[in-house]
Amino acid sequence: MLMIISVRRLDNGRIEIGVARPQHDSNPAHNYSSDKEVRAVLSHFGNERRETSHLKLLAKMGAREQLRFSPIYVPQNDLLSRGFRL
Repeated sequence: MLMIISVRRLDNGRIEIGVARPQHDSNPAHNYSSDKEVRAVLSHFGNERRETSHLKLLAKMGAREQLRFSPIYVPQNDLLSRGFRL
């Protein structure tokens, strides 16, 4: 599935990953307590190259600021295995 992945830091210090299909309203999200967990999820989605630079930016961002990746193909099985139901 073609997905837009977003990452943002929440007020409580946790990090949220959201996934959305272009031109759809559904936007499931999960939050994680560490950068390590976020890296593992993004790597699982095949976003390894871009995730490192984006997570460096995330460390400098305040709460509620969001990073969006360009659309990427993520197999539905990978989304489901990480708990993202569309």
